[in-house]
Amino acid sequence: MGSNSRTQIDSVGDLIPKHGGNPKDDAWMTNFFTENHLDFETQPDEVASPEQIRFVVYLPENVVYYPCSTEVFQAILNRKSKTYLNDRYQKVWKVVEGLVQDLIPDTSKRTFLTELLRIKFEHDTHDGIILPTRLEKRLFKIFIDKSKIDTPNFPAKVERNKMVYQLVAGPTFWNSFNWIDQQTVLSFESLEDLKSEAAKLQLKRLLKLSVAREVWENEGTGSNPPNIDFRKILHRPLRGNGVETLLKLLQRPQEAPGACMESPKKILWLCNEAGEIVLDLKIIRFLLGWGHKVILVVKDGFYLNKVTRYDVKNDPVLAGELDDASFIEDPGISKKELLEKLKTDTHLFIISDGTQERLNLLLTSTSFARMFKEADVVISKGEGQWRRLFANPFQFTRDVFNVRLSKDGQEVIVSYKPKHPEAVKFSEQDLKEMAQALIREMSAAKSRGEKVIFYSAIIGSIPGQIETAILILTAFVSELRKTYKRSFIINPSEHFVTGMDADDLMYMWEVVQRSGLIDIWRFQTVEDIETSFRILNREVPPEWLGKDATYSTGCTKEMKIALDVQLSHPEMQIIGPAKERFLRRSEYGIGKLYDRRLSDISLP
Repeated sequence: MGSNSRTQIDSVGDLIPKHGGNPKDDAWMTNFFTENHLDFETQPDEVASPEQIRFVVYLPENVVYYPCSTEVFQAILNRKSKTYLNDRYQKVWKVVEGLVQDLIPDTSKRTFLTELLRIKFEHDTHDGIILPTRLEKRLFKIFIDKSKIDTPNFPAKVERNKMVYQLVAGPTFWNSFNWIDQQTVLSFESLEDLKSEAAKLQLKRLLKLSVAREVWENEGTGSNPPNIDFRKILHRPLRGNGVETLLKLLQRPQEAPGACMESPKKILWLCNEAGEIVLDLKIIRFLLGWGHKVILVVKDGFYLNKVTRYDVKNDPVLAGELDDASFIEDPGISKKELLEKLKTDTHLFIISDGTQERLNLLLTSTSFARMFKEADVVISKGEGQWRRLFANPFQFTRDVFNVRLSKDGQEVIVSYKPKHPEAVKFSEQDLKEMAQALIREMSAAKSRGEKVIFYSAIIGSIPGQIETAILILTAFVSELRKTYKRSFIINPSEHFVTGMDADDLMYMWEVVQRSGLIDIWRFQTVEDIETSFRILNREVPPEWLGKDATYSTGCTKEMKIALDVQLSHPEMQIIGPAKERFLRRSEYGIGKLYDRRLSDISLP
């Protein structure tokens, strides 16, 4: 890539900067993301914001995140498409061509569609800059749009799931699964030891079973089910740096009477293929029995044999196996709503990742990112997901595991990538404790006869202006404190804790705001901002002209809360711009402190 081309990306220290100082290299990098339709600035409604990415990936400032393996990115970076990417592009073409041949019976329509897809294929691969998975997505969309087949492969996936379900319900499987040799039994000195090891052994066997591709890829002959050697599958060794860590993390039975058990976990389970999901559900039911909560992540729409939201609702086997699951439909669920759902007695949830490709964190939904952040551990399946999560130098905000069959099929590999050591997670209890500390201060102020004033103001609504926003907010509140006697004025910027994002802040502040202790809720006006700059002996810069609290999505949410609180505490005063002027989005972009776009939301 230019004169400063990087040939190796092996560790976090080798991460690529967004702006490396060489304008030509920077332009090429921008072109890479633009051509792959992965640039947030040009497609903010499709691509995740940098803040959303940081919910999932721990990124230093000014670093590029790429949603593929380093091997693929490096080939594009060093412009080796002729020697490396062409084979992968051809694999994509064979898959797409196979879809047309298998699913379009009309000769004329089949010829038309094949030629149309070939033209698009040649156009998009000409420069060797498109990611193979992005190429797949584009070609699949053309196929679906022109063929009017909304759910390609669905009948085949239904048959695959049915076949696997029947196989693991039969005596051949259960005889193998429950088999135990006498030597194993005699190696334990007590029933408690045997009981604990039996649970561990079951979990190991289920992990091996869940990646045994021969179970779901072997169709048998005619009406006869495939002949599967379950003993061979269950005798495959478990290898990898994640085996013991995962078993210890998941296993919860008491090892001895009165012993403390590990707390149950929230497990984000990234589903993979049809057939495989039936085996995954065996593990998941096992984990639910231990008290864990599991969130199944499926694809939003067609992607070959991957499990989709349509599948889990319409495939008879999956619908039956998941009849007690709660499907979170909202792709942009708020933190508060998500926490409320996770606190219920429901232990099994289903969400869509918002994409129609293998695993692209730049395109996942806000619900996926929020769930990732709230989970305790992430479990992925298969080679494809391993490449996205492990075959690169990135670290994540949660511990990530991957379970896959080795390429030679001789062993099962459990890989483990621990979360970044600096990744911070504020639990619901943490946020409530912060809020309660402030509520105690407010209560003490009221007992002293002081008025409690909450000041809602722009902090991050103008990109690149957070420092200025805090400066003018502090200057204005300081002036208010000199002017208003016997008052306790809350400046939100004074209560920020390193590591908190907008989700955490809004959740914490809502607890404070609904305490019923606020006497005056003041919203920043244009005049307030002008006064603030005058106090600082500065002119109002162009980006601040005409701005007030109505420009802030956070303040818009707070106005709705203020009006709701006022219904139960009518003595509370609301000062500032008229409520009718708060017409911004009522849900800020995930982790963001500024508006992405206006909406038609109005307040009552």
